[in-house]
Amino acid sequence: MQTRSDPDPPYTGAALAPLQCTDPLSPAWANLLPRCSTEKIAINFLTSLEVRGLSRNTVLAYGRAIESLIEMVGDLSNLCFDQSIPHRYVLHLAQTSSRHRASLGSRLARATVKQRVVGLRIYADYLVDCGLLDRNPVPHGSVRRTPEGEIIPTRRGLVPTPRYIPKLPSDDQWKRLIAVVQTRSVRDRLMFVLAYDGALRRNELITLRLDDFDFSARQIIIRAEHAKGGRERIVVFSPTASGLLRAYLPERRLHLVSSPFLFLSDSPRNRGKPLGGYTWGLVAAALAKAAVVPGFSTHTLRHMRLTDLARAGLDLKELSAFAGHRSTDSTMTYIHLSGRDLANAFARASHMMADRFKSL
Repeated sequence: MQTRSDPDPPYTGAALAPLQCTDPLSPAWANLLPRCSTEKIAINFLTSLEVRGLSRNTVLAYGRAIESLIEMVGDLSNLCFDQSIPHRYVLHLAQTSSRHRASLGSRLARATVKQRVVGLRIYADYLVDCGLLDRNPVPHGSVRRTPEGEIIPTRRGLVPTPRYIPKLPSDDQWKRLIAVVQTRSVRDRLMFVLAYDGALRRNELITLRLDDFDFSARQIIIRAEHAKGGRERIVVFSPTASGLLRAYLPERRLHLVSSPFLFLSDSPRNRGKPLGGYTWGLVAAALAKAAVVPGFSTHTLRHMRLTDLARAGLDLKELSAFAGHRSTDSTMTYIHLSGRDLANAFARASHMMADRFKSL
């Protein structure tokens, strides 16, 4: 059996025959992925992702990867998917301008390029499953896990990505943020506090339901279907959040709807409907602009909470469970960001370092 670390066998690409389309994309999908909506094999691929239960955002991300592939090669049915395609694809992405409104014509971010290469690899896996390719020609890196849980790269991926330490607001920036949050609605204040208390990702926050809360124990169940790693976990919320909940729930009842979701829209067009992740992103962007805190986003509060818990002394496994990480390697970022290991090391070495300069 071939393993991930084995050398790649010789490969010969083959032209792809179009598949019969059985489930056409909805109009919304057709507008978001116009090139994919005209390719039967792309439609079937995206439909298979939905059948597997992948989230809408994940399906759209992989769909954008196929959009870029069609932009590069044209008709997918005539594509000879050999080992040159992934490298051509990366070069094509490197020359592609971002369509984000704030990008000002800059190139795609490296993280975006890597995400689209992952989408290309998933698409090639689908073709292998359909019998249209004999093996996946998209190379990937490989890793080795130590007994302590540390992940060590053993083979470089097609798009290596440097690991950055999250940037947290300074004390002055945090004070400005709190001052701005105090002027917002009860709903926005509650979202802000819960996002921090539970170290919640965007989707985890907006999909909170009333029956997820244990009000007596001040705990929240994060459902597996809404968590990034597909793992259910329990987080806690603070007395501040309890007070905001008591203030928000009577306001929420005024919508006169039976929705199980906690956060509902106040806009005239969507009044009473569940709040979307885009709206929470707009709230966070407005807070950052008003408080003059560049780089603040919906994920910053998660970074802050996990860093604070690391500084409070939670061990690696406890912190990883609270964060919902699959790997403790992701959790180590917050241990490092907290400075806890460095502080302990310097404390142990302080006497030795002091002795070196006694004569001064």
